Amino acid sequence: MLCLALTLPLLPAAQAEAKKVVSAKVCGPSDCRTVKDRDALGALSEGGPPTNPPAEDTGWYEVRMTVEVDRGHHDTFPLAIVPSAGLMRGGDSAEGYTWMPVSNAAVRRFSAVTRGLVPFPASALEGVDGAGHPQVRVDEVVLPPDEAAPAGGASPLPWIAGGVALLAAALALIRHHRRRGGPAPRPAEG
Repeated sequence: MLCLALTLPLLPAAQAEAKKVVSAKVCGPSDCRTVKDRDALGALSEGGPPTNPPAEDTGWYEVRMTVEVDRGHHDTFPLAIVPSAGLMRGGDSAEGYTWMPVSNAAVRRFSAVTRGLVPFPASALEGVDGAGHPQVRVDEVVLPPDEAAPAGGASPLPWIAGGVALLAAALALIRHHRRRGGPAPRPAEG
C-alpha cells in the first residue's frame, strides 16, 4: 500500500508526458516554417476560454500542430493564429470553429515565429462572422401537450353535445304533451 501511495502522485505526470506537442508547421500562402522550439510550441498550444473572432480584418497564419499521443503515435490538427489580434482558432469547417485569446507572451512568440512570413489575407479566414459554425437542422418539431385537455386525453365536447340533445328532446316532448292538453309526463317512480 505504501508503494501505491507513493507512486499515485506520479501517474498524472506520466500521462502528461504521453501527450506532448512535438512540432508545428506555421504557413503563409507561399512559405512554411517548422517549429520545434519548446517555448514556441508551448505558445502555439496555448489558448484561453472561448471568445469572439477578430473584430477587424487582419492577416493570419495556418498552423498544423503535431502531438505525440502515445510512443510512436502522432495526431495532427489545424489551428489558425492571428498575432495582431492575440487570438487563435481551433476546429474545422465540419465541426465548427472556436476562437481563444492568448497571452501577451504567446503573441510575442507568434510574432517571432512568423517574422518575415507573409500572412494569408483576412478574406481567406474562415470562422469569422458565424462562417464555419455548424448549421442547425430541424428533423422534427414536438409541441408540448395541450394544457386545456383533460387528463384522460379525450375531449368532453361529445358528451356535452349528447346531453344538450337529450335535454332538447325532453323539452320538445314536454311541449308536445302540453299542446295536446294532457298532463306533462311524469318521471317513473322507482
